Amino acid sequence: MRARRRTHKFSFGWLSGFTFHGLLFAMGAALCLLALEMRHALGEEFAPSRDAISATRAHLGQMFADLVPEDADPRNYWASRVDQEIRSNDLASARGFLLAAPFMLDKRDSAAVTAAAAAESKGEADDRLLSAAKLFLPDDVRARYERATTPVNVAQHTESTGETTDTGTNPQDDVTSITEDVGTAAEEDTVTLAEDDPTQSRLPPEEMGNMDFFVLGSARDLAFQSAGWVRGDRTDVFSLSISGLGLVIHEGLVDGFDADPGFYEGASLVKSAIRAGRLNTRFEESLRARLDRALPADTLKANLEEAFSKNSNLLIATDVVFDAFAKSVDLERLKILAIDFERIAELADERSTTASLTLLGTVSNQRDLKRAELVSLAGGDRVIPLAKFAGADTLDAATTIMDWTMKLIGLIVLLFGITLLMGWLAVGTLLRSLHDSRSSSPPTSVPLY
Repeated sequence: MRARRRTHKFSFGWLSGFTFHGLLFAMGAALCLLALEMRHALGEEFAPSRDAISATRAHLGQMFADLVPEDADPRNYWASRVDQEIRSNDLASARGFLLAAPFMLDKRDSAAVTAAAAAESKGEADDRLLSAAKLFLPDDVRARYERATTPVNVAQHTESTGETTDTGTNPQDDVTSITEDVGTAAEEDTVTLAEDDPTQSRLPPEEMGNMDFFVLGSARDLAFQSAGWVRGDRTDVFSLSISGLGLVIHEGLVDGFDADPGFYEGASLVKSAIRAGRLNTRFEESLRARLDRALPADTLKANLEEAFSKNSNLLIATDVVFDAFAKSVDLERLKILAIDFERIAELADERSTTASLTLLGTVSNQRDLKRAELVSLAGGDRVIPLAKFAGADTLDAATTIMDWTMKLIGLIVLLFGITLLMGWLAVGTLLRSLHDSRSSSPPTSVPLY
């Protein structure tokens, strides 16, 4: 009888141990498959899919709702924020608050704004919402906004607060002036150069996108700045490199690389942001490092020194300067940099440079750049006031949507079942062990006195 009991205990212990380890192995395999499937289901992080844009827009709306203090009247508070931005000449931010009316007003007013916007049949959705939201402003605020957005006042606003005030520099300073040396007129930021001058480059209108200006400069500017750098003059190598890249790529001198218009747009915005001190320090360092890998400064300087040693007339040396820049380019790393510039250009889509710089200032790394792109697509002009007042927290609204496939759901159910089975087996083994230990213990003897 005792031998039979031992055999039974041995069989139970061996079977439970084997089963538990088998389930443990199965759990590990299920976890690996689940991780792979989840990565596939998530896809690219912060990809601008329809669902991701919808979810991000909802989060942006919640951020606007959170701006309204609990003890404040939503309509008065919203109107005061719009009025404040108008008085400070930030029309982009004022427009953003107007578009956020359905989120900041109470339920009754929000429903009325939405209904009024839906009643209109002409124009884009945001334009209809803007027209409806203006009806809920106090008369004086609405009149002030209408005056500020008339074409004449918008032009004056752009001239007075556009790039001069917000970038901290005169627009003509964006391209280093070399006209004192050659006696010609100074070049402006916008690349509208003389068509009959072969030393100057011109971007076609279809490539100029929505940027207020481009800061690529001209071939003559590039030659004189490069010569100054070679002879030891103080030179902003970053600006010089961006100008050189833009010009040689536009001339088709970099084999295997065809730039999207967004490349020029993003490069110009980055150059303006750095001059204005509007870039996050970490992101600026990252861009400088990527640019240096795409166009190594040491290699470029060596090639320029060789080019100028063979050409003494700087007014004729523009071709060899272009060749020096083109020979210095690392094509594969240039493609990586181009992706960044094109993403940055998305932040400037249909926005003024001032508003674009505000949004770009929230970016501190490459992940933030992807989040900013998604937030920009989802929110439009709504993100400008959030970026202005909430800063980098605005990017927290960016959402990645998971694709819940049947395979993913099946793996989750399988993992849950394995976990339950392992738990049941562990508890059963513990209870069996306690029962066996009690039944095998000798009876307690009672002493006789």
